[in-house]
Amino acid sequence: MKKINIPLLIVLALMAFTPLVNADLGGSTILSTSLANYDPNPATAGNPVDVSIGLTNTGGLTINDLILEVMPEYPFELVPGENAIKDVGIIQGYQADSTANLKIVKYRMQINRDTPAGTYELKIKYYEQGSTEVTQKSLYLDVKTKESAEVIQIDKSTLVPGRQSSLKFTINNMGNAPLRDLTFYWENTDNIILPVGSDNTKYIKYIEIGNNSNLEYQVIADTNAQPGLYKLNLHLSYQDSMSNQTKTISTIAGIYVGGGTDFDVAFSDNANGQMSFSVANIGSNPANSVSVMIPEQNSWSVSGSNSVIIGNLNKGDYTVASFKLQSAISNMTSQNRAGRNSSNIQGRSFQRTTNSSPNTLLMQIAYTDTMGVRTVVEKQVNLGSQNSASADGTTTFQGRRGVAAQTASAIPTYYWYILGIGVVFVGVVVQRKYKTQKLLDPDFKLKDIFKSQKK
Repeated sequence: MKKINIPLLIVLALMAFTPLVNADLGGSTILSTSLANYDPNPATAGNPVDVSIGLTNTGGLTINDLILEVMPEYPFELVPGENAIKDVGIIQGYQADSTANLKIVKYRMQINRDTPAGTYELKIKYYEQGSTEVTQKSLYLDVKTKESAEVIQIDKSTLVPGRQSSLKFTINNMGNAPLRDLTFYWENTDNIILPVGSDNTKYIKYIEIGNNSNLEYQVIADTNAQPGLYKLNLHLSYQDSMSNQTKTISTIAGIYVGGGTDFDVAFSDNANGQMSFSVANIGSNPANSVSVMIPEQNSWSVSGSNSVIIGNLNKGDYTVASFKLQSAISNMTSQNRAGRNSSNIQGRSFQRTTNSSPNTLLMQIAYTDTMGVRTVVEKQVNLGSQNSASADGTTTFQGRRGVAAQTASAIPTYYWYILGIGVVFVGVVVQRKYKTQKLLDPDFKLKDIFKSQKK
């Protein structure tokens, strides 16, 4: 018995069937559509994508005037200027085995930025020009989201040397996917600005889409730093889910070290009708073009110029500014004294009113800071609780003796006349008694009068 060659029978059967298939295809048009390519692959939410659609006619008849149209729906849309309907033209038959004759039609589309990762349908349709027969197909594209982080804000632009300050960085998720496992650090290569209480590296576990995270540091700028702009190098890294690699962002920011300062003002001296004040720069920055002014106020007025220019003051330096001041109390005292004399002349009674002089003076210090900004600082200067003003406008400091003299001068004049008369009367009586006792006793002395009074 002979063996049957099964593979040979299969080949013979196929050869017998092929003429039937070719005969069927030869009288028809069979258009095959496919997604030839899209770039990038996968597409990225928020970015454009170039889609290439492949067209193949496996039938025997030629397709004339073929029209292809895309029907984009979410998350796809055509970029401005792109036409959805394109005239493909003629496609010859029997192209199944010929890639050289493959028709490629390209479209450029935009993917919605809020699209979650996934596979999305792109609908197309084709038909011959003038035909009512329309065929619809679906192509499928993979879309992945895009991670994007950005350091969008630093809450402070100026640091005062030697003063601890809070410095806050804001990390924002600008992409279409959550950010995970972020690492942030900053550095100042000059070592002028340094963190205190922690190192310069912080970690963030997760930032949702559209959200942000704040990273706060305590920093100090070197007290000996020259005023100026200093560079901060910022570094942020996170895990990129599209490439499964760590993505790093490096950028820079500027922080100005310097700015304003502060002053201390104290009463220094009162001589030659002028009051002197010590003005000291007690801040961390130099002050340029410093001037001291006495503004208008109810308690004090200035004779002459109310402003003194004292030049530049480095930190820790001081100088003296002098003014000829007149207290408002002095004018009131002069008016009261004139009114009292007038009352005495006219025979009317006068009641003295006592007013204590103010013990503070408002002063203004104007200066230009290291950033070129003109600034005015106001200070209340304590002149002491015993401060009073004389009638001629100069200011003196009275002790207890001066106060006592003021009280004595307030005693009415007729009291002094009565006291004088009493003293004279007592003197006459004592003298007569002394002479009488002296005639009786030559050894009698004046002090014996008072001894006899005691007995």
